[in-house]
Amino acid sequence: MKPVIINNQLNKNIIWNGCILASIAHAIMVAQYPELSYEHSWDGENYNIVDGSGGRGTITFKDKYLVGAFRNENFTRTDIPAAIDLFMGAPKEVLEIAENETLEYLLEEDEDGTASPSATTAFWGDNDSITSIDSIVKIVQGGGYLLERQFMESDSAFESWRDYYEMTSEQVELLKSIYDRKVNNTDENITLTKREIEIIGKESPEDLSESMASFEEIGVYWNK
Repeated sequence: MKPVIINNQLNKNIIWNGCILASIAHAIMVAQYPELSYEHSWDGENYNIVDGSGGRGTITFKDKYLVGAFRNENFTRTDIPAAIDLFMGAPKEVLEIAENETLEYLLEEDEDGTASPSATTAFWGDNDSITSIDSIVKIVQGGGYLLERQFMESDSAFESWRDYYEMTSEQVELLKSIYDRKVNNTDENITLTKREIEIIGKESPEDLSESMASFEEIGVYWNK
């Protein structure tokens, strides 16, 4: 299997923006839906997404590369001996990121208690294109379906996140405001005002702490 460019409309920056938008929507609404706190998280440069039906994935944004790997428990592959083989033909730097970062979030124990990465699809890219040994169809089947909204153009994504979380118009405007600040100042921390925190709208300290923690993972802090 040879890697091919699967999309030259998507690139590292566009997907990072989509993951940031997803994370901001999650951070705003996890105060309302704390039971969904597991769905989106960041660990440094690693974006993690999980659903409740056997899908999980990690995308690492490191240097000039993006490296993503996913596992769908409901999709079986027999053509890939090991998870790292999903990166067949990738540049050396991509292989190192996959091995040392991305796949470390997809470990699974076997019957002997030995943990090793388990994945059903993967892709990598830079600011020019996205590449994979899999077709788009196989990427979606293997877990890429988790990125449906992250791959959307921003206006469509705003509407989709609004519908998913049943956001109020104020919450949607807050989402747009924080997103614009974040993508235009990627390396700067953002501090939310007390009014912005009020729009998040939950008075339970425990639920608000979930929101605060999710925001802090992406460099957004609360004016306490």
